Amino acid sequence: MTSYILVLFCSAALFAALMLDRFRFWTTLVVGGAAFLLALLSGVLLHRVIEDPAQGDLLACWAGSALLFAASLVIHSNNILQKLFVLLLCPTCLLYAEVFLPPVLGLMPFPMSGMAGAVLSAIFTLLLYLLMGLCLYRPFQHFSDRGPSAFLAGMCVLLCLVYLICIGKADFLFSGDPLAGRLLFATLLFMLMIFCFRSVYQAGRFRSVVAEEQNRQKCLHRGSADFGDLLAAVQEAHTAHKHGEYALDTISVMLQDGVPEQVPAYIYMAKHTATQAPILMQYHENPYLNGVIASKAAFAAQNGIEFQCNAATGNVPLKTSELCMLFHEMLSRACRDTLAYTGEEPRHVRFTAIPGEDSLRLEAVYVADPPEKPPFALAELKGKKFSDLVHWLFDDQPEEKTDLAGLENTAETVMLHSGRLTVSNTPEETILLAEMRF
Repeated sequence: MTSYILVLFCSAALFAALMLDRFRFWTTLVVGGAAFLLALLSGVLLHRVIEDPAQGDLLACWAGSALLFAASLVIHSNNILQKLFVLLLCPTCLLYAEVFLPPVLGLMPFPMSGMAGAVLSAIFTLLLYLLMGLCLYRPFQHFSDRGPSAFLAGMCVLLCLVYLICIGKADFLFSGDPLAGRLLFATLLFMLMIFCFRSVYQAGRFRSVVAEEQNRQKCLHRGSADFGDLLAAVQEAHTAHKHGEYALDTISVMLQDGVPEQVPAYIYMAKHTATQAPILMQYHENPYLNGVIASKAAFAAQNGIEFQCNAATGNVPLKTSELCMLFHEMLSRACRDTLAYTGEEPRHVRFTAIPGEDSLRLEAVYVADPPEKPPFALAELKGKKFSDLVHWLFDDQPEEKTDLAGLENTAETVMLHSGRLTVSNTPEETILLAEMRF
C-alpha cells in the first residue's frame, strides 16, 4: 500500500493545481499548509487506531482530502462542485493505483517484494496523480469562474462509480475474474472522464475564440463609425478654412478696387456665415462636450441630415468623460439610424439635454425605419422549413424590441444612477430617452 504521506501530498498538490486562488500567495500557502499538517496529523492518529494498514491509508486519504476540501472552501474561488470533484478524485486515484499495481508488479521480470515494490508503487502513484493534474488543469482553469453545472455533477457521479468499482462493490457485474473486471472498467471510465473534460474544454475554447472574434468585429465597426465622424469633422474644418481664405481674397480684391467702405459689412457677413458652420457652432459650454456634439453635427451636415441641439448639463455629479460617452453613444445611434432611413420624411436629429433637481434627461428624437418583426412565429408556419420550427422550439427567442445595440455603456451608466434607458417609436419618429437621478 502506498504511504499515506505521499497520498496526502499528492492530494494537496491536486487542490493547489486545479483550484483558483481567492487571496494572495502567502495567505493561500499558510492556510493550505495548515490544512496539510492537520491532514498528516489525522493520518497518524488513524494509523494508530486502525490495525489494517490498507484501511488506515484509505481513511487517512479521506480525512486529509476532507480537510483540504474545507480549506479550499475558504481560499479558492471555484464553485462547490469543482471542489467536490477534486475531493472525490483523491481517494479514487489511490484505489485505482491499488487495483492497477498488483498485475503490473506481477509482470515484472524480477521480484518486486520489499523496497523495490514500495519504490515502484510510489513512482506509479506520483505519475497517476501527475497525469490527472495535467489532463484536468486546463479545463478547470478555463471553467474556474463558472457555477455548478449538470456536466460536473455527472462527472462526480462517474467518479463515485469508479470508486465503487475499485473498492469491489460492483464485482457482481463481472462474470469472470473480478480483479481484471475492476481494472478494465475503472480504466475505461477514467479515460471517458478525461475525454469528456477535454472535449468540453476544447468546445469552450472554440466558443471563446468565436466570441472574441465577434467582439473584435463589433469594436472595429464602432471604430469605423467614429472614424466617419472624424472624417466629417475634418472635412467641415477644411471647408471652413477654404471659406476663410476666400473671405481674405475677397477683402484683398475690395481694397485693390478701391471700395474699402464695403469691407466692414463683408467681414460681418463672413463672420455670421462662419458661425453657421456645424463644426464651428457653440453647442455646449463644456469644450469636450461641445467637441463631441460638433463632430456629430458635422457628420449630419455631410450626410444631408438636419441637426438641432439644445444641451445643458448644469452641475450634475457626472464626470466629463461619462457625459462625453453618453452624448457620443446616443448621438451615434441617432445619426446611424437616421442615415439608414429609407422613408419619405426629411431626415433630422433633435438632441436635448435638460438638467433638473438631482436629475438629468437626455433625449434624441430622429426619423428611422420601424423595427423589424421577429423572424419567426408559430402562426407563420406557411413557407417555413422544418429547421425553422426546430430553431423556434429550442433556440432562445429574441427579446422584446428594446434594441440597445451600441448603447451598452450608456445603459450601464444609467442603471448605476437609478435611471432608465428606452427606445420608443411613433409613426413618424423614434425617441431615444435616458433619464438619471442622483
